Amino acid sequence: MGLLAIGSMITKDPNTLIIDGGDTIQGSPFSSYVAENAISPNPIAGIMNHIGYDYITLGNHDFNYGYETLTAYLKDLNAAPLCGNVTIKKSSQKDLIHSTALHKTANGLKVGIIGLTTDFINVWEQKANLKHFHISDTFAAAKKLIGQIQEDADILVGIYHGGFEKDLESGQRVSFTSENIACKLCESFPFDLILTGHQHLPICNQTIAGTHIVQTPMNGTRLAKICISYDEEISQTHIESQLLVPDGLKLPSYSQDYDFLQRKVQDWLDVFIGHLDTDLVPQDHLSMALTGSPITNFLNQVQLEASGADISCTSLANKIMGLPKEVTLRHIVSTYIYPNTLVVKEVTGKNIKEALERSAQYFHLEEDLVTVSDRFMKPKVAHYNYDYYSGIDYRINLYKPVGSRVESILFKGKPIKDSHTYSLAMNNYRSSGTGGYDFYKDCPVIKDIQMTTTDMVTAYIRKHKLVTVDPHKYFTVISK
Repeated sequence: MGLLAIGSMITKDPNTLIIDGGDTIQGSPFSSYVAENAISPNPIAGIMNHIGYDYITLGNHDFNYGYETLTAYLKDLNAAPLCGNVTIKKSSQKDLIHSTALHKTANGLKVGIIGLTTDFINVWEQKANLKHFHISDTFAAAKKLIGQIQEDADILVGIYHGGFEKDLESGQRVSFTSENIACKLCESFPFDLILTGHQHLPICNQTIAGTHIVQTPMNGTRLAKICISYDEEISQTHIESQLLVPDGLKLPSYSQDYDFLQRKVQDWLDVFIGHLDTDLVPQDHLSMALTGSPITNFLNQVQLEASGADISCTSLANKIMGLPKEVTLRHIVSTYIYPNTLVVKEVTGKNIKEALERSAQYFHLEEDLVTVSDRFMKPKVAHYNYDYYSGIDYRINLYKPVGSRVESILFKGKPIKDSHTYSLAMNNYRSSGTGGYDFYKDCPVIKDIQMTTTDMVTAYIRKHKLVTVDPHKYFTVISK
């Protein structure tokens, strides 16, 4: 719906470029339905064709459904896919993704465009989904490609599905991996404009080292409009940008072409799955992190049954719907929005303590007032990096220094020991070590369960018909 609303705002002309920054085919119940049912041609690509998109790059979530789904989407697009650090290994498909474009507008401006994505896809994504792709170092690719296109371009534009490693207000470094390197790209290369993504931050009309920067929030809630003016010699340019809010009530006429599909999606979402013994109502994230949540207890009990692990951990998306007693598929896919699968790893007691200390960093305590730490709010909001555990009982004391807040961890009523090993169920995202949990990355894999969490939850409720949600309170946070 965001994309359709955007379509009603754009008037295409020969001096206008329309560009998408990635994470386009995953992230909503609609896109889940399209992928799982292999709807062809891809309706998202169809809407983008109606709008007249010229170029896109790839986001990390575009790989979530694997090679066939992603390449089918790219083939359905009229826009040219630009992603200079992604290549397809299959020789028959190598030309499907390009690195750069030199676009000459009707008024004679030569726009050099380089597409890039975060190379952290190699860390996050399931190996099976990357089997036919090679994703190289983002910075190295940018350096190589700029040398190829810079001399021929009047304006140099980067489409980068990645964000900023520094706080844009203070300049303080907040990300220390290669996941986000937009500041480094601005400081190292002569880009006139970099269109960024991934962090879902509303950014416009700002510059870094002379490079104009733009970023839009998620789900088509904003459209970035960038105007470039220049003199006759194209020796001086001026860039202005703004974020526009689409009117969700104003849709283009071709939206009617998708009414039938939308009805099918709504019918699919309203399929009744089963019963819970209690409503799982979300609170604000800080309250749940302080006192626990029946939603996370339920997700962990599903993971424990599916995995047979000793312990389970889960997290919650930034926005969640929760589950009522009468559960439909709509409730499930709106509560757990990611297509994650389940991994069981062999971890030590020391690993568990490290993980709990990482989650304990979520809290900032000042004068007895608890707030969410900037560690989880900058450079982007990341409530999903706070984990909830079942199978252990633990206590966190916020009056102790960060890094030493975990006072007690009990497994089956006894203190865990650093050298003992335990089986821990977690999603494949956390298993990769991201979110500040690097120590998980090299832990041995016991099981790799290739079933999405939403499918797992659906199967669990159908199997048990009337589910009793685990009421146990697994942790205590001392804050006053």
